[in-house]
Amino acid sequence: MRLILLTFTTKFNWAYHDGFSNKDIGQTGYGFSLILLSKYGHKKRLDSFYAEKYCNAFPSLLDSIKPTYSPLEIYATNCYSLRTFKRFLNHFGLIKIHTQGFGFEGKTYITKTDLYDKLIKCVPHKIFSTPTYLTSLN
Repeated sequence: MRLILLTFTTKFNWAYHDGFSNKDIGQTGYGFSLILLSKYGHKKRLDSFYAEKYCNAFPSLLDSIKPTYSPLEIYATNCYSLRTFKRFLNHFGLIKIHTQGFGFEGKTYITKTDLYDKLIKCVPHKIFSTPTYLTSLN
């Protein structure tokens, strides 16, 4: 499973399956999306919640976008949601997608699955008061 996930996230181009102009949204910093899902995914949240945090973390990805049918924020959210949630995490069974409504009026909610918690662990780094090389000398 590890090899499949690594191959899908680092070697396969997620933009091959859609018509969005930016080829990097979603796949660049996919680990950040995993961290967000680990932190917030226990509760049903809108896909735009995650997209906003992602776009704030990687603002330069928005520079090359020339949206043709919607404002930049909506275009970026749709691209991120499609690639990250519908075509990546959902296919691996790591999230559940809940939809309300249809078309442009519809809303997409995301929650992580039990499988996500079994396969992916996001642990914060440890802060040491004394440098570790000094504690090993005592």
